[in-house]
Amino acid sequence: MNHKPAHPQPILNMPPLTKGQTIGIFAPSSTIDTERLQAGVSILHDMGFKTKIHPQTYAAHHQSAGTPDQKVSAFYDLLKDPSVDFIMASNGGNRAALMLPLLDFEFIRAHAKPLGGFSDVTILLNTLYKKAGITSFHMPTVQSLTRINAESLTALTSGLNPTLFEASTVQKTGTGTGPLLGGTLAVLSAMVGTHYMPDYTGAILFLEDVNEELSLIDRMLWQLRHALPFENLSGIIFGEFLNPADTGRPFGFTLHDIINEHTAHLSIPIICNTAIGHGERNHTLPFGNIFTLDVSDDMVALTQKTA
Repeated sequence: MNHKPAHPQPILNMPPLTKGQTIGIFAPSSTIDTERLQAGVSILHDMGFKTKIHPQTYAAHHQSAGTPDQKVSAFYDLLKDPSVDFIMASNGGNRAALMLPLLDFEFIRAHAKPLGGFSDVTILLNTLYKKAGITSFHMPTVQSLTRINAESLTALTSGLNPTLFEASTVQKTGTGTGPLLGGTLAVLSAMVGTHYMPDYTGAILFLEDVNEELSLIDRMLWQLRHALPFENLSGIIFGEFLNPADTGRPFGFTLHDIINEHTAHLSIPIICNTAIGHGERNHTLPFGNIFTLDVSDDMVALTQKTA
């Protein structure tokens, strides 16, 4: 079945981080852990980057890193700052979504810079792509740099690292081309039905999550399966679903059972257990750029379209 993609014309198509760049840091979600933040900043300095930590990063309003207005103001400050090349979320958590109604997307387009983060930052990556045409990076936050492995750290500057697919398992073979879109399953599911959700027609969808009940993973995949829908995708990449739980009344279905049931009807390339997620493996993915996913029984390749 042929579908005409309806995607924004990207205004940014940048390579990964380059040594010597200045990374502006703010907290779009929950409050920070100061020690972990400083440890992550030290890692960035050791890698050859400069950093500028916005004061809002240390704010606190209950669990939230300040109010939505404070977060938006910090984001704007970093966008306007000529010394900042790249903006990176300090950490994930909750409540980045409350920034969205306050954002001026014309202003953001006029001062466009890539944003890096994952988890709760999923909602910003998708919204900036949908509303401002900004391609960014699904990548570790500053605090999570302290737990990722060497290959994931290298991927910050090397682009798509060959080790990205070393542990991947093939669910379905095939070839598909489209923008690489996705993020944390629970956050992406929460976007369904809002005007911030991009059109996923023709996209290569990637998903990961952490500490979710298997029954909720099943429910959220069912929701996305019908909302996107999966039939209109060009491919699916399942990352890690770290620490899945099956508490209370046993659900019984395994993660493999759930993924298989929601994708069995598809004829697009699908891989699982890819090095994207909340654990040690979290490779950088260019968000919104056009890629081709090639999957055979003995090979997986993700190639960016450059023209």
